[in-house]
Amino acid sequence: MAASTASARDQAISYLSDPRFSQELTLPATADNPALTVSYADVGFSPESPADSRSTPTMLFIPGMFGSRYIGAILDPIARKLGVRVLVADRPGMGHSTEVPFSLRLSTWVRTVPLLLEHLGIKHVALVSHSAGTIYLLNTLHHHREILHPDQPFVALLAPWVDPAHSKVTSMQMMQYIPAQAFSVWHHIAPLLATSGVVINKASSVISSSTGSGKDTPQERNRQRLAVEYDVSRDFQIELGSLLGKRIMKENTVGANSEALLCARKGKGWSWGECDDYATFVETLATAERQKHQMDSGTESHGKLKIRAYFAENDVMVGVGGQKYMDDCWGREEGSFSDVLDFDSATIADTDHDSLVLSVDILEKVFADAGGSLAR
Repeated sequence: MAASTASARDQAISYLSDPRFSQELTLPATADNPALTVSYADVGFSPESPADSRSTPTMLFIPGMFGSRYIGAILDPIARKLGVRVLVADRPGMGHSTEVPFSLRLSTWVRTVPLLLEHLGIKHVALVSHSAGTIYLLNTLHHHREILHPDQPFVALLAPWVDPAHSKVTSMQMMQYIPAQAFSVWHHIAPLLATSGVVINKASSVISSSTGSGKDTPQERNRQRLAVEYDVSRDFQIELGSLLGKRIMKENTVGANSEALLCARKGKGWSWGECDDYATFVETLATAERQKHQMDSGTESHGKLKIRAYFAENDVMVGVGGQKYMDDCWGREEGSFSDVLDFDSATIADTDHDSLVLSVDILEKVFADAGGSLAR
């Protein structure tokens, strides 16, 4: 190994060992809930005082099926430069977060969010999800609308997960015919098939692979932007990518079994909570937003809820059908909810389901909408 490569690897190891990527919070037991541990990353812009924490633009990023708090390693340099603090929490059964019964996954997440924000002295966040994280984001939005910024409430859905019954993606529909018992070993099988949500085999290879080196490929252009504009050397990116999957797999990933069941709407006690039907969810959200605006009339003004959905050009998990379904649910063409919801979507060229969330262009857009700025 060349000296420069060895140095980059040492730097990547040291970077991933930063305490910011491995913090923990213990949620106390209640009459209805046992004590739980939640592991999380707190990266990006670092406020200097508790007072700054309350005014710093902050994003809660909710990753996909195999998504881990370590996705914060990818978000960190861009978020720092744009002045955005980013939180990424491991869901039950991932990392060091306590596993819970399948039927309690969503309710546990909904309970966790406000307690984590309170622990960190954070009042408002933007909500951003990728893939399976969509289900958790929408439930968070329903139960904790107040955590969005009152003047610039923002939500982003990256390659949002869609029920295969609506996306019509054949390979995803076939998942629903797999016996529920088979998902008990999903966390061992899925990484080998590279069919996970993000930041496991496929995503780490997108970062680390040297394929296309020196060529004008989307992957190489992304690398060059990180190197030139964010001072993240190409060698470091490659070493970081090779370490990410290993670091995630060293910890608990059994929660991915329940995530797969949840996405496939299988297993005893599965529930998508408040977003069981996306169209109904949007209608309910719009009604609540109208009521909120009426109550706020004549007092403090509040901004229209801004929602942005980004779809990959080549997405084998959501497909064109899933994108159309999402656009229809949010009334993109008819403008059905435009009085209270500022919704728009875009298809991102040269991306797939996993690489979309690694795109510097998209991350910059999302951080800017979350309140970030290069001037910070």
